[in-house]
Amino acid sequence: MKPKGRPTWLDYLDTMHGKLCESEQLYLTDFDKFIHANSFAHSFFQHSIPFIYLLNYRTGLYVNMSENFAGYESGCFLNEGVNHTLQIQQRDHLRLFNQEIFPDRLDFLKSIPAATHKDYVFSYNTAVKNRKGEEEHYLQRNSFLSDEMGNPIFSMGILINVTHYNSKSTVFQTIDKIDVSGLSSCETIYKKAYYLNEEDKLFSKREKEVLLWMADGLSSKMIADKLFVSEYTIVNHRRHMQDKTNTPNAIALVGFAIKTGVI
Repeated sequence: MKPKGRPTWLDYLDTMHGKLCESEQLYLTDFDKFIHANSFAHSFFQHSIPFIYLLNYRTGLYVNMSENFAGYESGCFLNEGVNHTLQIQQRDHLRLFNQEIFPDRLDFLKSIPAATHKDYVFSYNTAVKNRKGEEEHYLQRNSFLSDEMGNPIFSMGILINVTHYNSKSTVFQTIDKIDVSGLSSCETIYKKAYYLNEEDKLFSKREKEVLLWMADGLSSKMIADKLFVSEYTIVNHRRHMQDKTNTPNAIALVGFAIKTGVI
């Protein structure tokens, strides 16, 4: 079901299609020259690996795309644009990106100056059908170059195959602040978990048991001793519960659980 009042990714593409832009810095045509000469591209590609793309939201077409992504030649994307992406992206992942992840991105971008949009890297995991019809999972990291009004015009990103390391039911989105000097790694300033299946948001019986002990003020080591498991197991339970509730720490997790009646 489409959420009310928030533009989805496909809504945004329709709105931006054919939109004119006066700022010369947003006309990116020579991809190789752009990467080497543009500071925006240089700072972003410090963190890049094999599959690279540049998408123009005004046309819905890719300015450039790496060869052999999911078994497809770059021409499939360059000729068909976003239409080809829509055809191969796994349905549930497409719905989640369109209706929840992308609207959250727009909300974040609206909260910061347009000139700084390029200084943030958005990451999330997704799934596509490769040329053989098999499901492959990718971590996508991208940055936006926006117009003076704060509308994202170009999305430049990389895609990392994480098929062998991916959770099949949980999608994570992070936002990293780029160190423009290149002297240190990105700083993660935002993280949120999304679930393809609503039931995956529910706490297990053991997680609720751990939560009750946490609410009594016991440490992970003390809870582990009571349940005859390792401290590492308790820490993992806590982290999973924080992901499910999008809470930053144990105190916030317990507060959320009490407030929502989980315990």
